[in-house]
Amino acid sequence: MKQSLVHKLQHLSERYEEIGHLLGDNEIISNQDKFRTLSKEYAELEPVVQAYEAFTQAQDDLSEAEVLLKDEDPEMREMGQEEFKSAKATLERLEDELQILAISLNTTLAGN
Repeated sequence: MKQSLVHKLQHLSERYEEIGHLLGDNEIISNQDKFRTLSKEYAELEPVVQAYEAFTQAQDDLSEAEVLLKDEDPEMREMGQEEFKSAKATLERLEDELQILAISLNTTLAGN
């Protein structure tokens, strides 16, 4: 995945977390227009952030599988191969999904 997309996804994740905190703020709650705007942005970011979190988890799984591939125990190496294949497939699927979601989000935000 391109580093620019990773950076953008990290930024969107931070923004999602920030909005989550803001939605619990009494001043925001009392301002219905601001609350509605932030709620909408939060909902738009949610699928992207969830996919990004799944992507980072798959990266961690891939790293753990690579460690198992170097294990002396043949059964552990075999398990590592299975996990490596699974994590690699998940990463590829999520990378495609994230690119589509990022484009879709850009289109949605540009329309606001």
